[in-house]
Amino acid sequence: MYRTIVTLCLWVICCTAVSAAKPNLLLIVADDMGYGDLSCYGSKQIQTPNLDRLASGGVLCTDGYVSGSVCAPSRAGLMTGRYGSRFGFEHNLSNPAGLEDEFAGIPLDETLLSQRLQEQGYRTGLVGKWHLGESVPGHHPLERGFDFFFGMLGGSHAYFPTVEKNRLLINHEPPHEIRTPYLTDWFTLEAIDFIQAEGKAKELDAQQPWFLYLSYNTPHGPMQAKEEDIEQYAHIHDKTRRVYCAMQACMDENIGKIVDTLESTGQLENTLIAFISDNGGSVEVSHAVNAPLRGTKGTFLEGGIRVPTIYHWPAQLPQGKVYDQPVISLDVMKTFVTAAGGQAPSAGETEPRKGRSKKNLPIYDGVDLVPHFRGESKEAPHESLYWRMALRGSAIREGDWKLLIPNSQLPQLYNLKEDVGETTNLIQDQPEMAAQLLEKLNEWEGTMERNPLFISAPTWSQYNKRLYEKTFSLEQPLPDSEEDIWSF
Repeated sequence: MYRTIVTLCLWVICCTAVSAAKPNLLLIVADDMGYGDLSCYGSKQIQTPNLDRLASGGVLCTDGYVSGSVCAPSRAGLMTGRYGSRFGFEHNLSNPAGLEDEFAGIPLDETLLSQRLQEQGYRTGLVGKWHLGESVPGHHPLERGFDFFFGMLGGSHAYFPTVEKNRLLINHEPPHEIRTPYLTDWFTLEAIDFIQAEGKAKELDAQQPWFLYLSYNTPHGPMQAKEEDIEQYAHIHDKTRRVYCAMQACMDENIGKIVDTLESTGQLENTLIAFISDNGGSVEVSHAVNAPLRGTKGTFLEGGIRVPTIYHWPAQLPQGKVYDQPVISLDVMKTFVTAAGGQAPSAGETEPRKGRSKKNLPIYDGVDLVPHFRGESKEAPHESLYWRMALRGSAIREGDWKLLIPNSQLPQLYNLKEDVGETTNLIQDQPEMAAQLLEKLNEWEGTMERNPLFISAPTWSQYNKRLYEKTFSLEQPLPDSEEDIWSF
């Protein structure tokens, strides 16, 4: 009896200590990954056992969104917890040389997630892709709240770099040697070193809790994979799709190495992990599969903005939960800062900012998802979600309804509960619903603080028009059409 009581007391003490300690925070972002290209999201062609492990041990979101359909605007929203449209960041960076330094990336008056976590006593690291300001004073990751940086400032990079030919940086300096031949593997080695405060990150304080933004460029182009990974998919006839699958499998294997490191060092229990893709898969470039969604990267169809979203935190979150309310990547900021013991504005709230009147304070858009995942909050996290990209379109989702306004086509209205593939435009059957959503979208656009600071080259508008005009439906033959490569 005495031994039992002692055991119970020790268990309570241990649980209390875990819940009281600041969690480590790991944000993993894939690049242009298809919604239907994880086995936990239904793929029969690509097995992703390590991401499946995170999903089965945490929360898998069926309706997870990002705030932009291309890389940089999505990442700008992720780092701020605000729609990039609010501060003029709607497109990928274009001609930053023509902008004032303050605006050649995320405007310098925006507070980033990394800066908020530094204030909470975290050591902060970025490994991988930045794409939020290149070689412009004030916009380097080390000037935006990160203590350590290894990766590239731009939007893409070859996967087999050499000492003579690469655009990588270790903090501010180029590498003097290639640590391992394949970039995805190299990012993982640096990530593990940061977690353990070893290697090039050894000067950081290992006693601090840590925040790591692991920003893989996988499976963004160029389409390059290791031969041993390609061999696993030799049965796939289409070469591009074969390489894509190999790249995806390699990333999953590397994520497994990081999770194993956390487990072996006793950190997994109290590490909050969030995994997303920065936007939908690029059907044309990489032959990604977004099924059962229609559309692709660059559009506001579901295939461009709905992405795999997984949260894993054994100490605080339920295991094996499937969450079907709409969430968005903007929620990461509020969720992480709250978990760290800090405070950040929730959706609809403002925050004091030097030099701004009360009528012009920045509006925030994310919520803390933990109470929703735990069932403590029964309400949906968001009443509405919005998207806009100047000259290319806008959209709003409220409940099951979505109004889509591509600049190259007539408006479209879909009921996502009945038609997740967006195959039947109901705008003529439900004009009142369309008008109601349009009014809310117009009201949201009226809260923008800045006009777009930069706009992609005109050629991208033509490319975007072509993507909307194509029909990427479940009936269309896929790169490996003789196989049933997904199930839902």
